[in-house]
Amino acid sequence: MPRRRFFIFGSAKVTDPTSILRYPEGKRYYREFHNIRRGHIDPDALKVISRLQQFGYKAYLVGGSVRDLLLGIRPKDYDIVTNAKPNEIRKIFNNSRIIGKRFKIVHVIFRGNKIIEVATARSIPATRIQAKDEEGLYLKRDNIYGTFKEDAARRDFTINSLFYDVRNETILDYTGGLQDLQNKVIRVITTEKISFPEDPVRMLRAVKFAALLDFSLHPDLIKGIKKYRKLIRKAAVARLHEEINKIFRTGQSAKIFEMLVDTRLAEGLLPTIWQELKLKPGQFNKTKLANRLKIADRMIEEHEDINTNIYYALLLHDIMQKAFEKANISKGSKAERILKAKAILEKYGNELGLTKREIDRLAVMFAVQNQFRKNKENKSWIRKFKNEDFFLEAFILYKIIAISEKDEDAIQKALFWEIGLRQKLPDAIRKTWIRALPEINDAVATKYDKKLRTTKKRKSAIGIKKKN
Repeated sequence: MPRRRFFIFGSAKVTDPTSILRYPEGKRYYREFHNIRRGHIDPDALKVISRLQQFGYKAYLVGGSVRDLLLGIRPKDYDIVTNAKPNEIRKIFNNSRIIGKRFKIVHVIFRGNKIIEVATARSIPATRIQAKDEEGLYLKRDNIYGTFKEDAARRDFTINSLFYDVRNETILDYTGGLQDLQNKVIRVITTEKISFPEDPVRMLRAVKFAALLDFSLHPDLIKGIKKYRKLIRKAAVARLHEEINKIFRTGQSAKIFEMLVDTRLAEGLLPTIWQELKLKPGQFNKTKLANRLKIADRMIEEHEDINTNIYYALLLHDIMQKAFEKANISKGSKAERILKAKAILEKYGNELGLTKREIDRLAVMFAVQNQFRKNKENKSWIRKFKNEDFFLEAFILYKIIAISEKDEDAIQKALFWEIGLRQKLPDAIRKTWIRALPEINDAVATKYDKKLRTTKKRKSAIGIKKKN
């Protein structure tokens, strides 16, 4: 069969996977040369693979689950690739559904709403044959099915292209992914010239993987990100929003954002915010944003209630503070502050993919920040304020900002709200705050520790005055 060729940017490329793959026939690594065993794999994933094989189809564990198992990490989910078509898979599993337009895949659903994702092996995208420029490479649909070899050739990174055969516990490697995994390097399978215009979100995923796994980005990949960073905005806004949410949920957002800034991908992803915050490669750790994200990440590690709304507020805090001061918004009524905050937030809503509901909540969170500086004696007002559905998110935002800015007065006010009215300060809270206080300085930590030694001084430290 003759090789199909296409021309892009003046150079001929072949779509035959033989020209793309490091091991065109696949290199097998037997169980003696890797650490994955059947017992490490989710039983439901094994059931899906076994049932597909019983019906005469081939099926492998693939992608991130294989990567994580090799790294000794428990996979969050399991992906399976097979030569069965979606409709054929659907007939085998009554507990399944076909989803997706761009990529049709099958979700096999188990107890507890656990989902095992099954995809049909795909061919190299037709856009690589038809494309005349970068615009033509962008994948809008990709439901042309192919061989496992072709499926490996069209994946994003070598470390995500490994197949695991549960029958004989072997790894099938077409791309050199196992070696890259051992060398802790992230590399695209084709070239950045094809991979990033084809799916710009791959740039974001590369940075995220590098930060989370403590891997390095291949030099060509870094050059590719810097060259194609502006293409990231071609991706669907909803998809980018979900990718940003995933970054915030990792608990390592500061590390990921540092790499996003250093590669300049943040400039392509969030151009307005990049300009407003005056972000510069190599200097992210010196910014107020970095300090806030580090504190929030640590709070996630300590199992505190940090959600994506809080992270978006931390990201936008400097911008909102500047806008509030410029328009003197803080002196208006609560309703006025909320309306004005919404107007400002809508400017950044599309860039971040924020929903109307998220904008509404963020507007309230910013509008009530000045309320936390009021240690009122009115118990009913305090109780009512603490019972508002937005209180916890708004308070955590206030607390993180207070700690990051080393504002002693704000921290003392935050302590008041943390422990409530005239309540004994629990040791757990005291220890949490003392751990946070070194972010301010040792002298302040000592000062607060002394204040909290006796009941009388404890009340004074949290801002409760003695009644006459």
